[in-house]
Amino acid sequence: MQSACHSQFGRRFQLTVAAAAVLIWTSVVQAQPIRDTRDPYVAASQSTGVPLELLAAIAGAESAYHPWALNMRGRQVYCRSRAEAERLLNGFDDVDIGLMQINFPRWGRRLGLSKSQLLDPQTNLLAGARILRECLNRSGDLWQRIGSYHSSRPDKRRRYNQEVYKSYLRYVRGEVR
Repeated sequence: MQSACHSQFGRRFQLTVAAAAVLIWTSVVQAQPIRDTRDPYVAASQSTGVPLELLAAIAGAESAYHPWALNMRGRQVYCRSRAEAERLLNGFDDVDIGLMQINFPRWGRRLGLSKSQLLDPQTNLLAGARILRECLNRSGDLWQRIGSYHSSRPDKRRRYNQEVYKSYLRYVRGEVR
């Protein structure tokens, strides 16, 4: 026959083991990043308040919707795979990356993102939407603010805005693949 003390110790031990198991399980589950399953454009738009159509138009103007597009010192490269883009990025820092052509030296480090992370379309769109939100929050003409996503120079902004507008029209007409 078990003593009451031994029985109480056994129950406490079982509860302690159970509690430890729950803590270990929840820490493992929490360590796994929860992936947003929404369309990455919708997710970035909703997270930042940037209109979906504008976000899509910028991606069209910047990369022609190519997730592994790179601009390396002014030379546009459309990689066939993420692995190819990763190889080209190895040791190369002066680059614009992905759908939203995030300038790595200026924005990648500032946002705490690696070049590899910026090749992920979801991460790239969210980073681009955050940058665009920052531009839109400035004062001034709307097209000036949109163009500032690309350049601070007025002549470059004008040309860029024309490309964004053409991309926007293709998007709203459903001409985007």
